Amino acid sequence: MRNGFTFKDRHSSDFGVTVKTRSRPIRPEVKRVSADLACRDGEYDFSAANPFGREFYYDRTFTVILGVYADNLSALQDKLGAIALWLMGGGELIFDDMPYLKWDAKISDEIIYMPEHGGKNASLEASFRVKPFASFIFSGEEGILLDSPGVLLESSIPIGIDEKYNFEAKNGDVIEFFNYGDRPARPLVRIENSRGRTSLNMGDRSIGYELTGTALVDFERQTVTDGNGKMLSVYGDFFEFEQGCNKITVGHSAADKLSISFSFTPQFVYNATPATIDWG
Repeated sequence: MRNGFTFKDRHSSDFGVTVKTRSRPIRPEVKRVSADLACRDGEYDFSAANPFGREFYYDRTFTVILGVYADNLSALQDKLGAIALWLMGGGELIFDDMPYLKWDAKISDEIIYMPEHGGKNASLEASFRVKPFASFIFSGEEGILLDSPGVLLESSIPIGIDEKYNFEAKNGDVIEFFNYGDRPARPLVRIENSRGRTSLNMGDRSIGYELTGTALVDFERQTVTDGNGKMLSVYGDFFEFEQGCNKITVGHSAADKLSISFSFTPQFVYNATPATIDWG
């Protein structure tokens, strides 16, 4: 498969190379936790036996072959020097044929080049270690922004996504968080006007705190802080938001309405476009 890519905000074409994908797994490997008992057929799989009730996954490896061309050996070495510097460290990786998704990637292994045609050309094999799932190039609460890089003209762009992630709610109200990714989401929730005990409840899971003022409930880092960044004591358990509509019951010890806003970046297993996403 031939296509270019952007890494750390630089496109492969900036370095005058051709790109061929050697390996791009479409799903990651499961972190298997199993037990093999001597006197039982088969084995027990405990991979989903955790507080979140689901399997977790290892990083993936994407391998590309870079073709480098130059007029002479000296010019080739200059190009290789620039490419080596570009591929140092980690950053966002976006493939041309998957323009709406970004991968958290880095190259940790050495890259060896093979000279060709009397030293004028070189072939490099580079392996990116990427996080198990890709992130949408835009934040979930903003949706797709018009005139943004990577947005195709024929894209079906929904309007007013931000309105779905800002709420005014009092004790006992039910609000709906829509996760249009295909992986569980762990959003950052900003709650203003808290007075006393406040909680977010979904099914048999609940996370709460006690504070007067503004709180940030970070489901990814599993922390709750006040408006100044001070850690708060919490009760209950953090949870995840499944794909689609999630109904959350608000708990509040005061009669005042809370202002609640969600910030998140949806994640996908392999690829997504505006036409394939369920926007709710």
